[in-house]
Amino acid sequence: MRGIVRKGREWAYSLQGKFILVASLCIVLFTLTGSFIIISREEKLYERDMVNQCKVIAEISKVTLTNVMVFNELGMMDRQDLTDYLDYFIMNLMERDNRIRFAVALDTQGNILADSSISEYRRTHINESAVRSLVVLDHTEIVEGTFYGDPVYRITVPLNIDTKRWGVIQIGLSLTEMQQAIASLKREVALLVVSFSALSLIIVSIGAKVLAKPVVRLSSLMDRIETHGDLEQFEKISLKERRDELGRLQKSFLWMIQRLREADKEHKKTIEVLAQTEKMVSIGRLASGVAHEVNNPLGGITICFKNLMTTEMDEATREEHIEVINDSLQKIKRIVEQLLNFSKITVAEMTETDVNHLMDKMLLLLNYITYKKDIVVVKDLKEDMPLIMMDENKMGQVLMNIMLNAVQSMDDGGTLGIRTERRDGFCAIRIRDTGAGIPPEVLPSIFDPFFTTKSVGEGTGLGLSISKSIVEQHGGIIEVESQVGAGTEFRIKLPLTISA
Repeated sequence: MRGIVRKGREWAYSLQGKFILVASLCIVLFTLTGSFIIISREEKLYERDMVNQCKVIAEISKVTLTNVMVFNELGMMDRQDLTDYLDYFIMNLMERDNRIRFAVALDTQGNILADSSISEYRRTHINESAVRSLVVLDHTEIVEGTFYGDPVYRITVPLNIDTKRWGVIQIGLSLTEMQQAIASLKREVALLVVSFSALSLIIVSIGAKVLAKPVVRLSSLMDRIETHGDLEQFEKISLKERRDELGRLQKSFLWMIQRLREADKEHKKTIEVLAQTEKMVSIGRLASGVAHEVNNPLGGITICFKNLMTTEMDEATREEHIEVINDSLQKIKRIVEQLLNFSKITVAEMTETDVNHLMDKMLLLLNYITYKKDIVVVKDLKEDMPLIMMDENKMGQVLMNIMLNAVQSMDDGGTLGIRTERRDGFCAIRIRDTGAGIPPEVLPSIFDPFFTTKSVGEGTGLGLSISKSIVEQHGGIIEVESQVGAGTEFRIKLPLTISA
């Protein structure tokens, strides 16, 4: 359920979702407003037409019945003939128009002369509209009311000529048919609104998808660039050519990618050059120690070789001298190989590497310096460490740089602690010294390019900046914690890649 809500929220915040929601809201508002206007207008037309029909019925009834009253007044019809004619008129009126629910004729005293209901015949009809029409001349009244629960227009027509009055006739015209027609109209309009809205939403959705497709693709490409961070994989990007604003956006995007790719290449070249420069600086700082590490076995080789050439010795002693020479040569070979590997130009080559073995190789180059400064190296390398996917040459440069800084901070001796462990899905490498520490005001800037606290000629200020860049290229993080007078600890965390 949360996944559906999250996807719905993402869709609502997307360009396509916003367009569809706004367009849908406009469609619904416009169609509802239009429907309301149409229905209101049609209702008024129905009501106006119904009132007109009522007036026509009233006029016909008045003309017909006033003529009859005149005939009765002239003695051409007696009372019974008048009553019979009124009954016939009412009966005929209701047969011709089935909407007429009732009709009643009253004299000037309010007595019923004729009624569509026989039970009401010759009774005094108490009706406010009828009585008012008896008093007010030339007044036809049409009011809305009910008749046994059914809605009707109650039409009250005075039967008079000038001041001569004979009574009124009241007719009830049913509104049921009109209301049914209006209800049917509302259903039809509602159906049209729903159909039109659904069709419009489908068209809008398709249109939004088509219009948003290039933007979505550009957004996807940007996400991939942000995720992978490698612009080289976008060497060949093909986007459908368009002639609208989105087409211009695509061209601008491709131009931007090309410029970013070129800038990224230049940046990588610059980093490689700076890294190599910093590496040479590190080698310079290691030179005296490496020279001593090579001179010691060379001295032993010289002595043994001289003894072999000038001194008589038995076979066992001779073999012993040869073994010393061979061991010394192997030691020199290892030191020279490690130095060559460390000094070669960095090439990004990710391989599965044993972190503990890499740490031992870096410490080999530091043996003399740590010995000369009376620094104790304490190693805590966990044996269960998996192989880590890394560029061994680059990561070796990071470790060497941090360890050299640690050694240089302990001029009066101290302890260099090296620890590796698995923690929270990362390979954690800890390098701790017991040197002078880093002041709090300096600590936030130590990873800035060209920032250094060393004397002129002793450092470039690029070591930690390049180290941080290399670690981040491996998807890891580098952290530092320091206390003045107590020492500094660097923590490097690299993602685990467990080799089968």
